[in-house]
Order: sequence, then C-alpha cells, then structure tokens
Amino acid sequence: MKNVAIIGISGFGTYHYMDLMYYHKKKVLNLISATVINQKEEEKKCNELRAIQCKLYTNYNEMLTENKGKIDICFIPTGIHLHKEMTIQALRSNTNVFVEKPAAPTIQDVLEMEKVQSTAERFVAVGFQHTYNPEFLKIKNLILDGKIGNIKTIKCFAMWPRTESYYKRNNWAGKLKLNEQWVLDSPFNNALSHQLNQICFFAGENILSSAEIKSVQAETYRANNIESPDTVCMRIITKKDLPIYFFATHACLEKIDPEIHIIGNKGKIIWRITETQIEIDGKRTVLFNPSFENTRRYMIESLIKRIYDQTVFICTLDIAKIQTICANAAHESSKIIQIPRQFISRKSQNGISHIFINNIEKIITRSFEKEMLFSELGIDWAVEGKIINLNNYIFFPSYSDL
Repeated sequence: MKNVAIIGISGFGTYHYMDLMYYHKKKVLNLISATVINQKEEEKKCNELRAIQCKLYTNYNEMLTENKGKIDICFIPTGIHLHKEMTIQALRSNTNVFVEKPAAPTIQDVLEMEKVQSTAERFVAVGFQHTYNPEFLKIKNLILDGKIGNIKTIKCFAMWPRTESYYKRNNWAGKLKLNEQWVLDSPFNNALSHQLNQICFFAGENILSSAEIKSVQAETYRANNIESPDTVCMRIITKKDLPIYFFATHACLEKIDPEIHIIGNKGKIIWRITETQIEIDGKRTVLFNPSFENTRRYMIESLIKRIYDQTVFICTLDIAKIQTICANAAHESSKIIQIPRQFISRKSQNGISHIFINNIEKIITRSFEKEMLFSELGIDWAVEGKIINLNNYIFFPSYSDL
C-alpha cells in the first residue's frame, strides 16, 4: 500500500477525506497523517482518523517534516491562496502532490511550483476532476484525429446560482486578496474553472497539452456584495487563431449546468456533465459520462497508477496553468463592474437569500449562440474589456497596477 497524507478535511476537503477513507478501508492506500487546524469542529472525522492510526497535526509543515520521505501522495484541498506554498513544501519533503483546482492564483505561482517540481522529481496533479474520466481523452483524440474536421470554435456556458451564504463559508470566498496574498476567487477560478480548463485543453495541439493562448478579452461583473466577480464573459484566441468563448455566472436564478460545444466543419461534440454527444457527418453517438462518485474514483486511481507509471495521464501543472493564465488575463482585461441596482433582484426563501442579475440566463444564452461578449450585444450595464496580449505572459501584476 502507498502512504498518503491530507492537509485539510473541511469544506470541499470532505470529499478528499471520504475518498482516502474509502481507499484506506479497501487497503489500497494507507492514510498515515492529516493536518486539521479545526479539530474541535471536525471531531467526528478526527476520531475516525485516530481509529485507523492516522496521526493528526495542526501544522502542515510539522507533518511534512516529521514524515519526510514516507508520504507517497499529499492531498491539498485548501484555499486557493495556500496552494503554492503547501505544494512547494510537500515537494521539498519528497512527496508527490494532488492539489485542488485551480493550481494557484497567479501564473508566477504556478511557474514557481513547476520549478520546484522539476528539481524534486515528483509529480503534481491538479484537481480538475473531469480530466481523469475516460471520455476526456476520447474527445481530445477525436479532435486531433480530425473526426469533426477543422475546428471553427470551442465555447462553453455555465450558470450555477450561489446564495449569499456561499460567500460567507470561509475567509477567502469572494475575495481578490487575503492578507496580501492573491486569491482571485470567481466562477472562472473556482467552481467553474473545471470548464475553463477543459476548453483550453480541448484546443491544445497534442494529446497532453492545453492550447497556447495569444490573447484574452473579458468582461467581469458582480451583483453580490463581494470583492471578486460573480459573472464573466471571455473571448480567448489561441496562437492558431482559434476562438474560444467562456460565459459563466453565479448571479442567476436558474441552475443551468455547463455545456461545452466543439464545432468543426464535419461535425460537433457537445460535452455535458452527464453525457457527451458526438455528431459526425450527421450521425450521432452518445457517451454517458461517469457519475460524480465514479469521477472521483477514476481520479484517485489515476494518481495511484501514476506513482508506478509516468505515462499515466494526470492533469499536470503544465495543463492547468493555461486556465490560470486565462483567469489572470481576464482580470487584466476588465475592471470588475458592479451591476447597477436596477438590473439586480433578490430572492429569499426559507431564510436563504441570493442575488441575481435580471435575465442573465437569456443574456448568456444569446451571447453563447452569437459568440459575442455582453458589450457587443449592447447590454445596458456591459462595459467592453481590453484585449490582453499573452505573448510570454509570466507575471500577474500587483493590486495597484490593475
């Protein structure tokens, strides 16, 4: 059995905790240590960890130092602003790393992580969970093999409503910075960053890479009382001049799950969470995508296999950093526009309240269909963003420079 450790078991870390307990009980992994800074609040989980002889810590550096050379994979499901430092410290303790998405807040963070990884000779896998599913590389191979012809565009929309309590669940939600560290929390750098990563990967020129990006033009907005955006539209142009579009919001009334459309001159591929539709020369095939639970299984099992076999596919830092570049460029392209009050509504039910932009579902649907940004549609509150050239983009600027 391979030894594993985890830093954080709350929030989304609960899923990592459940995964590791599942594989520990199946005697596939040995969960030997965990850092839990809120052990009183997580008493039940901590008792379960102690029962399997997992040693608990309140300081992750102490855990990594004491277990140096003993941990095969360290799981890091923590806040975005903590990813870089924890990943680097884990690599320096001679362990492979699985870090939650996104890889880090800024491109310079990811480049620093890559530098340490190269000297540590260990892998870093990023938690863009859909990338580990079997259909993911099938889609990429169909594209690369020319089955749907020359790709004309790749585009995505997603509308996931979030209540006001969502932004109060921890100390970094809805923040741009925390304690002078970038967070850059947003739909495109957190909950829906999966899909931004996917479309960049599908545009990549080989099976193991995301696209090289030439430019990004974005518009970022907020309806909620937060620092960061809750709504975005984005036009990404690759170095091969392929247009990629991304439209997402948390400030909506209706939940509409993500869709990715890959349009070629011979056919198209439509990816949804539950299924993938492939249409080639008028003939349609449907692949049923794995459930959330099975997606987690594919992911963990890929990580285990990667320890033994470096050819096993994982979402590397090299793949994930393109999502980071696009997210950074979106912030450089557009100041965050506060949606005027007359275009916002509030709904409260059973003590739960959320704010939404009026008709945002129709606006995003129209933008998606026409492949136009909000300002190009003439939306009253929309403000055009700058085109950001991404040639040799290696640094996201300081707060005062934005």
